[in-house]
Amino acid sequence: MAKKKPSALDALTRLNEERRVLETRGADVRRAAALELGYAVLDAGGADLGIARLKELVTFATAGENPAPRKDDPALAPGSEPMTPAKRGEGSHG
Repeated sequence: MAKKKPSALDALTRLNEERRVLETRGADVRRAAALELGYAVLDAGGADLGIARLKELVTFATAGENPAPRKDDPALAPGSEPMTPAKRGEGSHG
């Protein structure tokens, strides 16, 4: 018995359903990535920076720029050293 060739409308319906499934999966993966990044930021002392400074540093980092240091930045406190990945506890959550 010959199979009926799927119509263009059937193909479009399947495509739209696949798109919905991928969007849902993408949202779930995005939430999981945000959680991992949040742990990394907290492990690196990001809570001490404040949300505005943290956003600024992430923006600079993703653009490949070097931000200007701020006087109120905890990383610049007297006697502090720059945080290396080992000192930050990198990889402790993942």
